[in-house]
Amino acid sequence: MKKSFLIVASLLVSFSASAQEFYKGKTITLLVNYGAGGNADTDARLLARHWGRNIPGGPTIIVQNVPGAGGLRAMNVLGKKAGAEADGMTVGFFTVSPTPPLVDDPGLQVSMTDDLIPIGGASGWTVAYARKDMPPGIEKPEDLAKAKNIYVGGYSRSSSHDARLRLALDVLELPFTAVTGFPGQNDILKAILQNEVNMSASSLPAYLSLVVPNLIKTGQGIALWHYDVIGADGKPEGNPELTRVGIPPFSEIYQRAYAKAPSGDKFEALLQLNNIGAKLQRGVFLPRGAPRAAVTALQESYEKVARDPAYIAEYEKINNEKPDAIDARGVQAVLDALRRVSPATKKVLKEAVGD
Repeated sequence: MKKSFLIVASLLVSFSASAQEFYKGKTITLLVNYGAGGNADTDARLLARHWGRNIPGGPTIIVQNVPGAGGLRAMNVLGKKAGAEADGMTVGFFTVSPTPPLVDDPGLQVSMTDDLIPIGGASGWTVAYARKDMPPGIEKPEDLAKAKNIYVGGYSRSSSHDARLRLALDVLELPFTAVTGFPGQNDILKAILQNEVNMSASSLPAYLSLVVPNLIKTGQGIALWHYDVIGADGKPEGNPELTRVGIPPFSEIYQRAYAKAPSGDKFEALLQLNNIGAKLQRGVFLPRGAPRAAVTALQESYEKVARDPAYIAEYEKINNEKPDAIDARGVQAVLDALRRVSPATKKVLKEAVGD
């Protein structure tokens, strides 16, 4: 027994040492699944500036943008190990969309639950907004219920971004035209400013850093809602801080417009979809088969950089809010939740994406 214990202890010490030395003198490529200049890209580059010194061995981290297919192209590149081995040197920094795996999107050629190893991630809220001059004019969020000629800017039909907007407008029983295929947040914002589309949604950091100064403060746009999540009582729940600054939850806007609470299969699907999306807005992954030493080094250092005062300060300066990081266990919990989504919700999502 004593001999076995010594052997195990020796192996653990050896493994710990290998994890400490694994990245010494090496370069990590951080794949971002959206284009340069957008909020995902900004967040990835911000992480890269601070993460390297928190990883044992102090590796260099470079960012590579791999946009396309509504964020799925980079996931396929990492999960299929296309152009890179599963050697721990290529890491994915992804805006996560739960819709593709739920609707069996053929564009997603890997399994988020089987082909990717969670390193860490971040939760976050999403805000929908529109141009005020959308006919017949929008002065307050519930005016959207009377809107005509709604043109919604998005990334791909199966992205969570697009699916949530489509479901929300379906719940409101509003006609709209979806204009999809934009490579990044900046492209959608540009299209809104040029009045090519007149409605979209953004993660809260992108809303605060890009939409507010360019659309809201100029008087051209208005925040409509933030998406509800599922509260501890099983009912829709919003973010009190966002409500306090005039961005109510979607369920409240519906209540104001129609004097009743939202209900039905589409609203339940919207609620479940956002509950998953809000809990995992960004995810950091290694491909399956990566060395254990790499996984351990990155998981532990991600938790460390999430507490790094310099990283937190720069993140807050750029995004006007503190980072809301989650560890690998938190990411895995969300991926597990994907497996438990009901067949009824999957059916609604497939119809929303395909109609």
